[in-house]
Amino acid sequence: MGLRTSVIVNGINNLSDARYCAGMGVDIIGFNLKLDDPERVKPEALKEIIGWVSGVHIAGEYTRARPEMINDMAEEFGLDYIQLDTPYLIDEIEEINRPVIQKIFINKDTVESELLEMMELYSPVVHAFIVYSDDFSSVDETNMKFLKSLAKQFKVYIGFGIDKTNITAILTRIKPAGIGLHGGHEIKPGLKDFDELQEIFEEIEEA
Repeated sequence: MGLRTSVIVNGINNLSDARYCAGMGVDIIGFNLKLDDPERVKPEALKEIIGWVSGVHIAGEYTRARPEMINDMAEEFGLDYIQLDTPYLIDEIEEINRPVIQKIFINKDTVESELLEMMELYSPVVHAFIVYSDDFSSVDETNMKFLKSLAKQFKVYIGFGIDKTNITAILTRIKPAGIGLHGGHEIKPGLKDFDELQEIFEEIEEA
């Protein structure tokens, strides 16, 4: 199937999610490879999952790993993208030998001009930004204009507050480069509740 926008699904930690997303036409699936996170995907599990999926790009999600360690893992596991979930120095990003997706946060106190200035500095060295929020639980009239401003100037994925009721408005009004969704744990091995993801995919499936 085809989707009418680019989709990243983060937090993949099982084969069911990975194969489902690949089959639905997701562009990038991301794996938590944060070294100090107990929820990180172990190397042997990552190799096994990657070996069973095709037609989708693979991203590694990191927080404080050194660029040389990221490069070693990217080579070992065949990662296509690196997602940085905390700000790295520009010099560090330039050392990473895969396209970088930089996670940024907005909240009720975010100063638009300051965020735009930061993104302007980072945009030459990153592939895209993915926007998250701890304050906003939904994309709606309170933040739509701000997000539209970001998406107009930069390659932005909206990574929060998306559901079947607002996805069409997000795509038509904000016009982001794509959206970011999140995988999750299996109910038990091989059994997965895909209802929430499926509802969104159905809304953005190409006719």
